[in-house]
Amino acid sequence: METFIGFVAGYLVGSREGKAGLERLKTSWNAIRTSPEVRKLATDAMSVAEQVVRRAPVGGIGGTVVRTLASRAAGTRRETSRAA
Repeated sequence: METFIGFVAGYLVGSREGKAGLERLKTSWNAIRTSPEVRKLATDAMSVAEQVVRRAPVGGIGGTVVRTLASRAAGTRRETSRAA
């Protein structure tokens, strides 16, 4: 989240500096986008999303998302049965 906030702050400052500011903004965005921190965050998000989708009951995913997040927050993992 700090990375995104930093990008927005950089944009606001850079947008006042004309073309040179825009070029620095592009360079910064590429550095952020390709950073190991952002790549790990994206990989972790995809992993969680895949698990949630696999466990989702037919007809709805909302309850599964809430249960998964709640169990992770509590530090436990609860297996849910999937309707066939």
